[in-house]
Amino acid sequence: MGADIYLNSKFNKNFDAVAKEIEEVEKLFKVTAPQSIMDTANDEENAFDAMMVPLLEKQYSVGYFRDAYNSHSLLGNLGLSWTQEVFEKLDDGMLSVENCKWLLEEINNRRIGEQVTKEPIVARLNNLFGDTNSTIELDAEKIEYLVKKKSKLVNLLQDAIELNEPLYCSV
Repeated sequence: MGADIYLNSKFNKNFDAVAKEIEEVEKLFKVTAPQSIMDTANDEENAFDAMMVPLLEKQYSVGYFRDAYNSHSLLGNLGLSWTQEVFEKLDDGMLSVENCKWLLEEINNRRIGEQVTKEPIVARLNNLFGDTNSTIELDAEKIEYLVKKKSKLVNLLQDAIELNEPLYCSV
């Protein structure tokens, strides 16, 4: 579970371009791969995965941001919630340019880990399973991870504002 955020103009263009690359690799693999027998089936699968995984990651590298509803949530570690504050600003799943400006300001005015918020659905699941621990450890590695996520989301918001294009948000 998590929030998926798209800047459609950039995401769709990149996704379609990489889809063509994926089709080419699939065709090439079908033509050049040796005939499968039980001994080589796993080797072929591993070779195919080794070629495809980077391409699939590339498809989501432009115009897209994902934030899981867990302790690694950027918004949660900034004291915000996708399913509360951001959801309230959506109109048919779209975050307007004005609300992109609002979110950008909120993100820039908060420090990672200063006030941590769990998504309500995650908090309910944790309570259901008896996990009432609300403290979250922020070590150097996790802070570095969150800083990189913050930079990526800030860039996406700035792109949306510059292009005067709302973001599609599945939260």
